Amino acid sequence: MKETDRYRGVWVFAERKDSQVIKGSLELLSLGRGLADELQVELSVLLMGDRLGGIPEELIYYGADVVYVIENPILERYTTSPYHRIVCDLITENKPEIVLFSATHLGMDLAPRAACELKTGLSAHCVDLKMDKENRQLLQICPYFDYMATIVTDTRPQMATVQPGITSPPRRDDSRQGKTVRVEFKIEPGDIKIVEVEARKEEDTEKIEEADVIVAVGRGLKDMCLAEELASVLGGVLGATQPITDAGLLPQSRMIGQTGKIVQPKLYIACGISGAGQHIVGMQNSGTIVAINTDEKAPIFKVADYGIVGDASKVIPALIESLKG
Repeated sequence: MKETDRYRGVWVFAERKDSQVIKGSLELLSLGRGLADELQVELSVLLMGDRLGGIPEELIYYGADVVYVIENPILERYTTSPYHRIVCDLITENKPEIVLFSATHLGMDLAPRAACELKTGLSAHCVDLKMDKENRQLLQICPYFDYMATIVTDTRPQMATVQPGITSPPRRDDSRQGKTVRVEFKIEPGDIKIVEVEARKEEDTEKIEEADVIVAVGRGLKDMCLAEELASVLGGVLGATQPITDAGLLPQSRMIGQTGKIVQPKLYIACGISGAGQHIVGMQNSGTIVAINTDEKAPIFKVADYGIVGDASKVIPALIESLKG
């Protein structure tokens, strides 16, 4: 028997905020359920915290077959050392063939540490996952400049962090049956201890990933006020490419793309955006995409439903006038 044949099953690491599982982890359940069904194996979830109440049952309703639960006051808030130790020990003991994390701050801290100790590969910021069923290999799809790279690993488990927002959470089914496994660990706090928790006031209150309409700005639009007015008329919010947020013209929370937010609004208007691959992966699943650019060969037109070849600073005022009637 090959060493890789000893590994079976798909695992998802579930993050929670207070008493609820975050949306990104529910999205992982949707992806994980599809992979597990293809491989005809169980989908398991790893859940840590304290006083978790009915969260394990909710995870089963959302598609998990097995939920491993570790409860301890030390795990109430995330710290690297105990979480890392538990993840590595459980993976070593149970040998899942695939382990998925959300590409959040927590996931991007925990997943590479676990992969390093387990001596396996990790693909970061995946925007799609597919399965080579014959070889039981996870095809991990990530943007690479203006291309989409497919990454595979020969080691096990196959690990990936997945960008939030690339799929929808599964439908909740409270008739689903599953198994909860409560695991006891002797947990040491480690070298990192929480001394004080201070709530940070969010400077940007707009949740761009929840918006139905986004007017996105690139370097091809010089007058930001035009985009703001268009967004206001449409009842939408402003988004941006990385150069715009790097220049401080919009906050970092408005950046759309591989290392920013993945959005799926009903309407996405790209103003002066050429369409680099890392931006396109963040908005390509929008309902209707309208692109405005002076360059008729700009890559953004390849994903647009409607394209306007022209100067955004002249096109936008005409749109505003038409919308106002």
